Amino acid sequence: MRHLLNQIVSLAILACGFCFVSPAHAQIFLGKSGADWLKEMQNSDSEAARRNAAFALGKMGHAPALPALAQRLTSDKGAKVREAAAFAMGEIGGKKLGALEDPNLVPALINGLKDADPLVRRSSACALGQLSTDDKRIEGALEAAILDDRAEVRQNVAWALGRIGSGGVPALRKALGDADAFVKRDAANSLAIIEAPAARPALNDLAVLCAEKNSEVRRAALAALVRIVGPDDAAVAPTIAQALADRDPEVRCNAALVLCNIGGKEAAAAVDELLKALRKGDLELRRQAAVALSRIGPEAKAAVPDLIQALRDADVETRAHAAMALGGVGKGAEKAFPALVELVASDKEQPEVRVNAAVALSKIGDVPAAVKAVPTLLAILEDPRQDYRVRARVVWALRVHNVRLRTMDGIYPAFTKVVREEPNEDNNLLRYDCAYMLGMLQGPDVPKVVLDVLLEYLKNKKVWIYVGVDAKVQGTGVEAAGGKATVEDVGKGDGRVMAIQALQQVGRARILERRDIVSQLKTLAADLAADPKSDENLRKKTKELLQSIGK
Repeated sequence: MRHLLNQIVSLAILACGFCFVSPAHAQIFLGKSGADWLKEMQNSDSEAARRNAAFALGKMGHAPALPALAQRLTSDKGAKVREAAAFAMGEIGGKKLGALEDPNLVPALINGLKDADPLVRRSSACALGQLSTDDKRIEGALEAAILDDRAEVRQNVAWALGRIGSGGVPALRKALGDADAFVKRDAANSLAIIEAPAARPALNDLAVLCAEKNSEVRRAALAALVRIVGPDDAAVAPTIAQALADRDPEVRCNAALVLCNIGGKEAAAAVDELLKALRKGDLELRRQAAVALSRIGPEAKAAVPDLIQALRDADVETRAHAAMALGGVGKGAEKAFPALVELVASDKEQPEVRVNAAVALSKIGDVPAAVKAVPTLLAILEDPRQDYRVRARVVWALRVHNVRLRTMDGIYPAFTKVVREEPNEDNNLLRYDCAYMLGMLQGPDVPKVVLDVLLEYLKNKKVWIYVGVDAKVQGTGVEAAGGKATVEDVGKGDGRVMAIQALQQVGRARILERRDIVSQLKTLAADLAADPKSDENLRKKTKELLQSIGK
């Protein structure tokens, strides 16, 4: 959209030899006050003077001038004055400054969309977009204007539709099929800044544009798609994959990122392009490439050597994302095990990186190197000086050995030591997890303190079961969003079901020795039964446990 803004500024400066000597929001602009410029716009017989005055009022954000600007837009005989008035109204409205309270603003600009001069219509569309409001009057007017017979008008209408919210999506879909490449480009760019669920109806329309002749259109379409697609969109993957052979490196890169947001085998073709980005991309692109590789899974095995190298990247986020990607590869990333263990054990490394490295170890699983790592991981687990988040993920890395933990040296003492720690806000989940592990491994032989912590666990309504991460990339070269990777933990289901599972292993005899646990189980069952929104699995497991102990 900057093409119009820059053009208007340049023309106004050239028209009267202006040079900027004060900030845009100053009370004095080019030696005149807002009142002076307003008077000149209202009274001058010179079209050029009125035009420059309108321009100056917009630069100043002079809201008191809005009624006069609306009048000039509606009735001035000079098309250039009307154009400058519309543009100025958009600048003032974009800064808000009470502009939306002016009853003349929106009607005048909507009327400007019907002006005989295409440049006035263009500036009116631009101004309506700058208001950034979901006013239904604006939505309807822009939807009609997307059929304007001039491409430069339709282009700015497409830009404006992205600024009024999700209501502009139907008109933007029309614009994606426009005969003019720049209209299509700006429509795609607008869809890229609309919330993904609202923009999803345009998914197939955007996918078609990945084969458009104009590279700017292809880039814009992919920049929108990378925000819209997800694992359920495998059907468009073959179309997107064709763009991996594009002559434009940005198109190839964004195609790879789109495929990775789809994930799985459909994204396997993107590995080579992502490795180029990981090796030679700028900082944000390296971060995105690592996250993208994490979404491919085992099919990204070829990236393991580069990801191991990325574990030593100077950037913390890149190291963390590389560790996550290695976990996504799973067993195929066994060669990375020593480097990941080294990261987990490093007191000098950032907790974010250590946490991701520990999670990666758990996802790579019970490979031969995992047995050698047990003593190192136990040392971290037992040390309360270590970051509690790292210790918690170390339990996950140990859990991969399953029942073989029963015969491993140091397992029971380490878990029991954690369970006996004085509870605090940081270590509760860690204590619960270790109590769960001991219950599952030792069964009826658990020490009393384990039952104490499992009782505490049953009372905590705030624990959720971790199921993974929601990692997405946003593409590159996008003016609206800047292209960043996002990674969020995802929880699903009431975590207390793990306490129930551990108690099932502990068995009837030990449970019946603890009236407090039996009482809590009954209370929990009653609370769950009374709440239709309660976790179904927890409700079922609690009922089964009570039946098994005869209560």
